[in-house]
Amino acid sequence: MPRLPLHAVANEELDLDSVAALIFQARNRYLLQHREDRAGIAFPNAWGLFGGAREPGEGPEAALRREMMEELEFSVGECSLFVGCTFDLRFEVRRTRKIFFSVEMTEAEAHELVLREGQGMAWLGFDEILARGDQIIPYDLGMIALHHQRLGAMI
Repeated sequence: MPRLPLHAVANEELDLDSVAALIFQARNRYLLQHREDRAGIAFPNAWGLFGGAREPGEGPEAALRREMMEELEFSVGECSLFVGCTFDLRFEVRRTRKIFFSVEMTEAEAHELVLREGQGMAWLGFDEILARGDQIIPYDLGMIALHHQRLGAMI
């Protein structure tokens, strides 16, 4: 089956075009951001993946690298495209695209992180994430579960 390009939906048709990082370490731990609790952002006070909106003309990987530097002062080394999704949110009358990247982080890199956005961050195991399911951004929860399953298949 032929692969569709990441830009199969024109940017003009989107209300939001964004990227997110599935940052993980051994033992199935994922780094999540505790989002700010304020009006004007999607899913305030929820836990989710680090990432954000793409700037006009910016490629997905460039956006990921910029967002990780802005949010965590983290210079992404190796990353791989994991999943690109377009969500038609009929209940909100908007359409959003989110491109997820897989980013493995070392302990040394984790100790150097500086939180620049959000009210906190935490390394959580998959079981801990599932236990907090109602506090996790729904798209992110689904991608974490898929990523976790794929990691298990590679071990």
